[in-house]
Amino acid sequence: MMRRALWLALWASATTIAAAQNVDVVSERATMDAALLRVLRGAASPGTMAVWPQPLAAVTAQAGLVPSMADFDAYVHDYYGVVDSADARFRLHRINDGTLQLGLDASLMMRAGVQTLFDTTDNFLLARPSVRAMGNISKNLGFFLDMSNGVRLRGTSSRIAATDATLARTFKFVVEEQTFFDRYIGYVQYQSEHLRVRFGREPLQMGFSPIDNLLHSLDAAPMDGLLIDVPYKNVRFTSSHSMVEGVDIEGRAVPTKFIATHRLAVDPFPWMSVAVSDAIVYWNRGLDLAYLNPLAFFVSAGLGTANRSATDNSMLSIDLAVRPFDGMMVYGAFLADDLSYSTLGDTSVLGNNNKWAWQLGLSQLFDVGQYPALVSAEYVRVDPFTYSHRSVNASYTHMGAPVGYGMQPNSDRVALQGRLWLTPRTSLRIDADYTRWGENILDADGNIVMGEDPRYPGSGVMTPIGNVGGDVLRGDGDFLQGNRFLRGVMSTTRRISIWFSGEALRNVFTDVRIGYRNRSGGNDPGSSMFVTFELRVGY
Repeated sequence: MMRRALWLALWASATTIAAAQNVDVVSERATMDAALLRVLRGAASPGTMAVWPQPLAAVTAQAGLVPSMADFDAYVHDYYGVVDSADARFRLHRINDGTLQLGLDASLMMRAGVQTLFDTTDNFLLARPSVRAMGNISKNLGFFLDMSNGVRLRGTSSRIAATDATLARTFKFVVEEQTFFDRYIGYVQYQSEHLRVRFGREPLQMGFSPIDNLLHSLDAAPMDGLLIDVPYKNVRFTSSHSMVEGVDIEGRAVPTKFIATHRLAVDPFPWMSVAVSDAIVYWNRGLDLAYLNPLAFFVSAGLGTANRSATDNSMLSIDLAVRPFDGMMVYGAFLADDLSYSTLGDTSVLGNNNKWAWQLGLSQLFDVGQYPALVSAEYVRVDPFTYSHRSVNASYTHMGAPVGYGMQPNSDRVALQGRLWLTPRTSLRIDADYTRWGENILDADGNIVMGEDPRYPGSGVMTPIGNVGGDVLRGDGDFLQGNRFLRGVMSTTRRISIWFSGEALRNVFTDVRIGYRNRSGGNDPGSSMFVTFELRVGY
């Protein structure tokens, strides 16, 4: 108790910047790691780490809960605090006049790497300067802006994108293959003890998996929109409404595409958390007030008019986490894109109205000497046409990639992850997975095979008969013929990656990543490998 009281007093006296801010998971994930470790050690319920980014105030309120995690608490204090001593992190400028708290930071990143695809090798070099401003006006109003502008000094954009999911979703970098590329995160936020209202751009995650999640994945591109987060005791309600970038069959931009989600979570016991969520995708019109309502039920609202019923894509999900013993967490999730009770188990065309995904995983914490280590394993299955929509433009995607789990429909995956923390900001992570995917049947030009509608022989109506539900961007043709899981051109992919990240010196970060992928079968078999080294000075 004395240790906890000391930490809380330290926060109250020294941490005056960013008190109304969110944790900056783009630049550092030590706070996310700390929340996960607290849950596994039995100091917090699983629900405390299910929605990210979290308010910094919520993270710092847990300082001192676990004596063995004092180094994590000290790191968060050091990273976000404003202290007038030699221990303070370098900042360009700081203001604290009692009303305005402002911190200005700068950073320079250099990344070199090599990527091998089949028998060809591509060397690349990137540079990215960035600046960041974060602070508060009074106690409850916060603001955050992180802007960067990178340059490709050497290498091919498409080859570099294969080593970095963030760059793969940067339009200027991948589509236009520009030498320059940029990124920004920015928002204004009102925050009190039981309410957070944020407007702006930031990554978003909902779920319990340390690997990836079905509804909102932290690896998805940041979205611009409104977030309402209401934590109260053991209940938490989260609502988001975001504008996203979509593409149609021809690769053209989808006009005014939006994704909205609700999540209601309850922790009935300190060792259990359960949440139910609904989501909606709509497009080709302005903000829909029915979906902007934080207390709307999207499935019913989506069926309210003929236009919504035909073009909008609604989903329901439930996720659960249980800590049966300290050090262990069992979690699972189920997402229903479409669900028809009357056709459950039907293998005919009628059964195609059931589209769902599910996930089951386990995380176990070990102590390797004085260092925490975490091993996680999970199985994920995404049925044909899940996340897609027959109107095509209403797929659950942003920048051409899933907003949820990073895999295509009509596939399943066994994933393993091991992590070892030497310090809060120095860690080694190893990921391995084995994925089976029923890919769509393509012609010689790489397009989905077209043929006469099998439901109306002799009609001459051409339909995408090669679409087996294996592409999140192509939901058309889902009722042409009875589907079975992994139908189509099946491929198997084996991947392994190693990521070492550290901060040997204050404000000097290094990242080394090694990745290998081998795909057999399917439409694009082959192997690739990459090695990257990144040096970042600043934040």
